[in-house]
Amino acid sequence: MPGLMFSVKRTYCRRCILLIAILVVGGILSCQRLIGKETPTVYLKARPWPAADRLFHQDPRWLGADDAHSVDLGKGRVLWLFGDTFIEATGSGDRARSDMIRNSIGIQAGSDPSSAIMTFFWNQTGTHPPASFFPESGQTWFWPGDGIRIGRQLLIFLTVIEPFANDLGFVMAGWRAVVVDNPDLPPGDWQAVDVLKTRGKFSLVLGTGGLLRHAGCIYAYGTNPRGNQTYLARWREEQAGEGDLSDPEWWCGAGLGWKRESLMDGEPAVLFADAQAEFGVHFEPRINRFVQIQTTGFGAGSLGWRIAPRPEGPWGPLTDFYCPKEASIPGILIYAAKSHPFLTGADLVITYATNHADPERLNDYPGLYYPRMLQCWFESAGGAE
Repeated sequence: MPGLMFSVKRTYCRRCILLIAILVVGGILSCQRLIGKETPTVYLKARPWPAADRLFHQDPRWLGADDAHSVDLGKGRVLWLFGDTFIEATGSGDRARSDMIRNSIGIQAGSDPSSAIMTFFWNQTGTHPPASFFPESGQTWFWPGDGIRIGRQLLIFLTVIEPFANDLGFVMAGWRAVVVDNPDLPPGDWQAVDVLKTRGKFSLVLGTGGLLRHAGCIYAYGTNPRGNQTYLARWREEQAGEGDLSDPEWWCGAGLGWKRESLMDGEPAVLFADAQAEFGVHFEPRINRFVQIQTTGFGAGSLGWRIAPRPEGPWGPLTDFYCPKEASIPGILIYAAKSHPFLTGADLVITYATNHADPERLNDYPGLYYPRMLQCWFESAGGAE
């Protein structure tokens, strides 16, 4: 039990550093508050999807995680990328006996999460304790960002975390990209994995806010280390598919447009300053707009969305569209909302993560710390789209 409590406190601290900037910038938001002066002409609606939640409860050894980025691998296979994960290797299903590892992954078979099969993966050898799928490097560890399939290659972004002499004991120290050459094989057979160190010119963390394929480019959203300001970089798709993420183009604002990092004197432009570190972005053909999904506020927050005609914007105001039922739990933490547009069973599938400010209460609420799924749809003022 002491080891479990330490691990959960570490996870809670992680979310504090990513979300505290939002609290400072915007204050604690109620579930009904609209952010911005205008509401969209199209509304996003959501409801819980308990049948899809069962996707994350199919292995009694895998007892919950956060992050929950997803990647379309094709042919009905979906890769899930998780952060801090509870593993109880004996399969007892008892979270109090579990270990916490820094990351894990899952492979979903079937595009509808309410009927799909999930297989989870982490590293474990013999009687040794469970270990992260993406191994630590010395004292440095990795939390997953988003990923994307580019031809035969799989590109995955990782956030680099290093020990640091602050109140939390760690700092977001940059990002790396992992290239998998044979993602059609089971993850246990993935052989060619290349970790690319890409600190770049700026102290920004790319890939935490989602990846897009658009007009021949791969777009990567990211944040500053505080997690409240969003930036955008891109590469030509052929370049990114070859694992070359050097010298990205950054969005530098409407006046300057896109500029290569090697030619920049100043920092790139801020897309919006009321973000959180983890969010999702996708193109939504039903409304012919790019859609950004995130959580709003700190603690018992809600889910919000905004739209734009292009990946770089201009982005509209952030608007709350859903208040999770868990918001009524004292001490709740709701965060890391993301869209999963290639999943079926709804117009749009969205997940969010839950945690608790008091680590000991996680055992009182066994449903917490599993990703939660939402069925979503779009409505205009005159009714459903």
